[in-house]
Amino acid sequence: MASSTHTVAAASDSVKTPKAHWPLAYCIQPQKSKASSLQSYGFSSTQAAPKRWWSHRLYRGPGDKEVDILYSKTKAQSEIYAKQFLDEPVIGFDMEWPWNDWKKNDLQNKIGLIQIATEDKIALFHIGLHPGKTSEDIIAPTLKRILEDPKIGKVGVNVLKADFARLSRFFRLEPKGAVESSHLYRLVKFGPGKPELVSVKLVSLAHQVEEQLGLPLFKGDVRTSNWSKPLSKDQINYAAGDAYAGFMLYRCMNAKRLAMKPTPPMPIHAEKYPSGKASRDDPILLDVGDGTTITTEAFFGVKPAKSGTIGTNSKVPKKVQTKKTGAQSLDHLSQALYEELATRRASLAETRKIPPYRVISDILLESVARAQPCDTEALLAVKGIGKVQQAKYGDDWLEVISLFLTTNGIEQPMKTAKSVPSKPDTQLPHTPHRSKTRREAEIDTSSDSSPAFDTAPPRTPQLCTGLSFGMAGTKLDVDENSNKSDDSTSSYDSEDSLPSLDFGSPSRRRVSSGTKRKRAESPVKSEMEQTPQPLPTPLKQKAGSTQQPSLNHALAITSTAPASASTSAPFATQSASLSPGSRIARSKLLAFSRLVTRKLNPARPAAAPPIVTEHTLDLIIRARPQIQDDLERIPGIDTLLLACEKSGTDLLKNVVKFVPPRP
Repeated sequence: MASSTHTVAAASDSVKTPKAHWPLAYCIQPQKSKASSLQSYGFSSTQAAPKRWWSHRLYRGPGDKEVDILYSKTKAQSEIYAKQFLDEPVIGFDMEWPWNDWKKNDLQNKIGLIQIATEDKIALFHIGLHPGKTSEDIIAPTLKRILEDPKIGKVGVNVLKADFARLSRFFRLEPKGAVESSHLYRLVKFGPGKPELVSVKLVSLAHQVEEQLGLPLFKGDVRTSNWSKPLSKDQINYAAGDAYAGFMLYRCMNAKRLAMKPTPPMPIHAEKYPSGKASRDDPILLDVGDGTTITTEAFFGVKPAKSGTIGTNSKVPKKVQTKKTGAQSLDHLSQALYEELATRRASLAETRKIPPYRVISDILLESVARAQPCDTEALLAVKGIGKVQQAKYGDDWLEVISLFLTTNGIEQPMKTAKSVPSKPDTQLPHTPHRSKTRREAEIDTSSDSSPAFDTAPPRTPQLCTGLSFGMAGTKLDVDENSNKSDDSTSSYDSEDSLPSLDFGSPSRRRVSSGTKRKRAESPVKSEMEQTPQPLPTPLKQKAGSTQQPSLNHALAITSTAPASASTSAPFATQSASLSPGSRIARSKLLAFSRLVTRKLNPARPAAAPPIVTEHTLDLIIRARPQIQDDLERIPGIDTLLLACEKSGTDLLKNVVKFVPPRP
């Protein structure tokens, strides 16, 4: 098939897209028929021709020249290859990264490969193999210049929100020139006959290739390969194909645009759209020139139709519209979080060998991304999240959310108290208490202060007799095991009692009583048991502790709690009275410990004990250590310290980041 006679394939539906001659020297060569052995003897063959897939390898230029593949494994080689694309007004663009990129924090694991393409060459910059820890160490200067040059258009599908977003977030680049292929596709496909369908709604690359370039795009298992290792031949062909498809689609569809009468201007770059909420049914903005734009609605004189209202019966659009509207209500932050949650969902699905939707549906995942719960109670408050979903995958969602907010420096808002009161007839008895806690948190600016006493958080003092007294109302809780407290010691005082790092043996953890702070055990316990002491002693201590407690005080009042305290009060009671800021910090530390655990042993059993107990997490929140010596003095911290040392993680740096010093 000669390039001068090559004609762009027209759409197959009722919309008549203008025909245009193929604008490039490189074109797909016709498939050469091979005579079968039967045909060579004069017999006809009814065997169907083998299926043909679209590929950059089908294109030939003048002199039967193939498309060059420039594969770079080093930064120096990337610089040489990138200089060959500086004068190009438009390039095909794509990126690849490992599907489990959340497992490692290094930049090479966030983006493994950058692909750019023109008519006669495709460059693959394998930055996942470039050494270094910063963007300057990994990205070649000329490649950075190309990415940030608005005069060089980068063509692809969802380039702005997928590829450019990663370059900005992880590499701190300012990429510009995003040419959304979907906009040009809808302009030339629907503009001549159905302009009401011209909108910013995305169209998959495979659909565009098959319709505009005439052959289906092959997508095999190689797309989920490990991009952090040198590429195989199949990986090179796959990676090169997507970038080349973007370039060829642009030249093909732009030729059709120029053949339209009247000829519409080109769509503007994706990053030039106004910020804020947008709908997939919004019209496309066209670049008139001199910074002036016009909408396709104004150009064609037809308002875009809403999704689901064309060619369907009256009952279907209601369901479709509800789903689409919910998906579009995500802001940029929620959308980024949704992508992180979707990545974790894919990992869980692969581990359990089930489809991703069996883990959690898209609608529920969007609701979780929108609500951004920071604890189990807030997660259960999300509509559609039941106890079964929470029990199976709740910890995974909370871990992803905590790490996402921490990475982006976002303070998690308290949303639990906002979401529950929507159904007053089904409120649990403790709901008013949670609302009250939220109101007190809004008034008080101290991280761990009590509105009643302006000191330590509310606690239930317990005398050595085993009798506990509440401040608001006196109550008696007799500990049946109080006589055994002399023989019991803290499970964190001996090194052999620490949870094992093999993640297999059960941990010997002390069960906390749920009371946060108690006085030290009296040396004359037998006399105290016979003659209960009056209450003024803890009140005197409370009155004298108006200042923030020191590290020694925080450790003393927490670590001396009797090991034989009643197990009927769950540990959650102790952490529940923390201030909102402290609860968020505690969740971040818990997520951090799980991340360290995954680094040490990705195949750790789900039922294995944690490397840091809830009691130790509370000690860290109380003590707020700022130096290594104070951190190492916290009981129960040894296992976490050892795990961080083995995984190459700075524990003190993260503790200081998550738990700032007292003001």
